Amino acid sequence: MYRFIYFVDSMKIHATYCSAEKSSAPGEIPAIERYQSRRIHWVNQRALKNGEDFFILSGKHGLIKAEEKITFYDYLLKSDALKEHVQLLSRQLSKLGIQQVTFFARSVYVDPNISPYLKSIEESCRLSQVSLEIIEELFEV
Repeated sequence: MYRFIYFVDSMKIHATYCSAEKSSAPGEIPAIERYQSRRIHWVNQRALKNGEDFFILSGKHGLIKAEEKITFYDYLLKSDALKEHVQLLSRQLSKLGIQQVTFFARSVYVDPNISPYLKSIEESCRLSQVSLEIIEELFEV
């Protein structure tokens, strides 16, 4: 009698926060086309080179895969919505089986609006026991 034990590689992802600059194309288009940001496209290319999935952290939708189709929206995550956002992200991390996040961000000193996004990913990863590495880059807008 044989006994098989399967080891599944833990899901590792690259991620970055969304951008205010968006395509105004009507209807649903892939998130990678909706968000018009050099940073987002740079992180996506890095994820592809590393063979990892790429997600965009949306203040409205939580984690979005680059290929996921979304409609236009205008929403900036603020501190008063953090609790609900952390709960959403924690559910998504668990459901997707994500075990490690490499998160790319500009410095909060350069862009203070990203502070709630950083707090949200940090807290949801802590609660979900997901490894988090934050890489601060000097991305051009």
